[in-house]
Amino acid sequence: MITTNNLNGYYLVDGEIIENKMYAILKASEKNTTATWCYYDKIYEDAVKKFDTLKILEPLTNTYKKRAQQLRDSYDYLILNYSGGSDSHNILMTFLKNNIKLDHIYVQWPMSLMDKGIYTPNNIDKSNGNFHSEWDLVLKKDLEWLSNTYPEITIEIADWTDTVIESFYTDDLFSKYVTNLPSIARSQKQNTYSKKETELAFKGIKVASIYGVDKPNLVKHENTWAMHFVDTACMAQPNPENPNGTEYFYFTPNMPEVAIHQAYKLIQWYNRNPNSEHLALSLPTLTKQDPSVPNWTDDDYYKRYHNTSEIVKLVCYPYWDFNRFQAAKPFSQLTDLPMGVRAWDNILTKLPNFDRVQQAWEYHWRSYLNMMSPEHKRKHLRSKDTFAVFKSKYHPLYIHL
Repeated sequence: MITTNNLNGYYLVDGEIIENKMYAILKASEKNTTATWCYYDKIYEDAVKKFDTLKILEPLTNTYKKRAQQLRDSYDYLILNYSGGSDSHNILMTFLKNNIKLDHIYVQWPMSLMDKGIYTPNNIDKSNGNFHSEWDLVLKKDLEWLSNTYPEITIEIADWTDTVIESFYTDDLFSKYVTNLPSIARSQKQNTYSKKETELAFKGIKVASIYGVDKPNLVKHENTWAMHFVDTACMAQPNPENPNGTEYFYFTPNMPEVAIHQAYKLIQWYNRNPNSEHLALSLPTLTKQDPSVPNWTDDDYYKRYHNTSEIVKLVCYPYWDFNRFQAAKPFSQLTDLPMGVRAWDNILTKLPNFDRVQQAWEYHWRSYLNMMSPEHKRKHLRSKDTFAVFKSKYHPLYIHL
């Protein structure tokens, strides 16, 4: 298995490798240059060239089974970071349906705020602001089913709101505790670790902490298909006791054919459904067909993002049931939320100490922004408290389907 200090890729500024996104942008601003993000470029470049054409005809479940077995063979203990969403649910079912032993399910959820009448669970509102209904409608039921059907799998639930305290937010916040998603909740979640992982790793047991992270990215520019990665998908902060144990299931240099196979399956689907191909076109290519694209609103971009995500679920997650409730992902800040709060985390505002925590986060966020040139702010800020996405190198996919 490949071990690396650059689990989440790295940013390159004038030849200097920088792992932290904030520092990379600040360095680029200081030197009046640009920052780029690299994600195992050479490994994926070579893997695309060597990819077996015949494998495209195989079901993705074969590749997923191979990846699950690779993890089982490489570690003594397997922990799946589980949210009940399509990415992690597909991983869970891959292990279960192939009888590959999974030792542990780890769930992070704001448990202290559940069952307090703060929100009303419902399956009608699928906006990102209703994310917390997933606990009642999906996740809680999943855990009860697992407990009854697979009692050998340990279930651990951690409340990441336990550490939402003012003293957590210091000058080191964005350099030490946050990789590339700087929200209040993300900085907490990235540093709330499985107690079992910590305990076993301290004893010298080889533990894998498995994440689904995100969906494949595919684009057609002019007449060429290509795949790439985005830095906001790769955001795990490894447990300090287990620095080499974090494993992304789909995006991994240890089996690059997983993401490549997904990309080719998506190309096949778009070829069969040409009326949807516009969703995968690069913006320059799409603009030639639709001159209104430069005038798109955030809502237009969000709809495109949502539709492509639904296609990925259909094509790449064979174990996903579309009858399961899943709220939309946050795409940008909601205008009625304080700085640092994403739509999924609106429940944070109900914490008794939230105001002081939010003020501390905002103070340090603004202090970093003040060190950034106006040009780099325009280039890298998607909203007043969110960085724009960095994309990796594009890998052309030339095999004719």
